Amino acid sequence: MNQYPLHIIDVFAEKPLAGNQLAVVRNAETLTDDQMQDIAREMNFSETTFVSNERPGRASVRIFTPEWELPFAGHPTLGTAWVLSRGVGQFVLELEAGDVPVHFEDGLGWMVPPDVVLGEGIPDAAALVGLSEDSLHPHYPVRLAEVGPRFVLIGVRDLDALRSASLNATLHQELLQHGIGVQCVFVFTDEPYTEDADFAARMFFESGGVREDPATGSANSAFAAYLKDLRGEAFTATVDQGVEIRRPSRLYLNVGEDIRVGGRVFPVVEGTLSA
Repeated sequence: MNQYPLHIIDVFAEKPLAGNQLAVVRNAETLTDDQMQDIAREMNFSETTFVSNERPGRASVRIFTPEWELPFAGHPTLGTAWVLSRGVGQFVLELEAGDVPVHFEDGLGWMVPPDVVLGEGIPDAAALVGLSEDSLHPHYPVRLAEVGPRFVLIGVRDLDALRSASLNATLHQELLQHGIGVQCVFVFTDEPYTEDADFAARMFFESGGVREDPATGSANSAFAAYLKDLRGEAFTATVDQGVEIRRPSRLYLNVGEDIRVGGRVFPVVEGTLSA
């Protein structure tokens, strides 16, 4: 068996042992696709990344959930860049979706995601998350958005509705099978958990069963593009996620000519993976 440097970190966290967990495997040139998938299943986090071709300021990175590979995902991008740069300066990740730059300043990492493609809404959005139609927010229309993964963005009226949301797995599978292709379901409200935030959110997806993601940089990239399209102007916003599953996370949105999604990273474990 070969040995590979392994890092486990918490991404989009405001303190250690919060946020979204990520495993980063380095020197992964000799790993096969099947081995990467098996390792991601072994880690059983939302995603595991595999780094190869490291050189100053750049590296090639692949991203796997426990069930499949993704062309882009936010917390793996931010977290892997932190591991490779130790949170200093700028680092570019060469992903399947293209090059994604990450810049670190004042304890925050900021990534510029790939372009977001916005679409129209879907039928039965409320039922998809186990809610009634009057739970939907009248000022935030349901829309599809794609930035690697494909999301449906569903605004709800208040925290009570957000807390009550749960993914209808049967309806979700029907959407996947009938060509709509909604992999991930992002539910949000403009009633935040705390006074220093602007939005609260949850994100559900299917990966060997229904899962809830503690912090989703790709979904919040899509959400930032959605808000920019809705408002038609530059803005900053703070989004809290992961509260219901006791992995509180905070994501920072800074939207001008570009979209930037930021957050903090905390190291948890460094060791060696045998595979």
